[in-house]
Amino acid sequence: MSEKDFVQVAKLGKTVGLKGYVKLHNLSDFSSQFKKDATFFIKNTKEMLKIKHYNASNSTVLFENYEDIEKAKELINLILFQSIEKSRQTCKLKKDEFFYFDILECEVFEEDKRLGKVIDILETGASYLFEIQSDEKWVEKKYPKIFFIPYLDKFVKNIDIEKRQIFCTQDAFLILENS
Repeated sequence: MSEKDFVQVAKLGKTVGLKGYVKLHNLSDFSSQFKKDATFFIKNTKEMLKIKHYNASNSTVLFENYEDIEKAKELINLILFQSIEKSRQTCKLKKDEFFYFDILECEVFEEDKRLGKVIDILETGASYLFEIQSDEKWVEKKYPKIFFIPYLDKFVKNIDIEKRQIFCTQDAFLILENS
């Protein structure tokens, strides 16, 4: 598997107590994946960490083979990764919810006009913004290289993950024009 087959799920923080617990900073929307016996990868290594105990109330985690403070200090500031395949299996989505990794790289259309592709998703408190890299034909016409579309029904009509396409309302091109 290549690096693109993985997604960041957490960052490990400082040690807590003397038994090897570390603070877990969840980078995902699925805290349910952090449970006893769950395994995660460490970036740039083939090493896997297996959870021995997770305390959801204070977001601390104890990993097998890191059950003392000195050993746990080796984990500080590490990023945990999960395979996309395993994320799909363990993280359940509700209707009309999508994984970030499924939205990224989707082409964005307003009717038959290709506006660009999603390169990032930004959280803005109560909602999200799709960061769109404009299609070359719009850049050649002096439109901005990057623009943002709010992930709201007013702007996004339909998302087709299988075809990797997002269909927007007529207001989407207005955003591009006025960016």
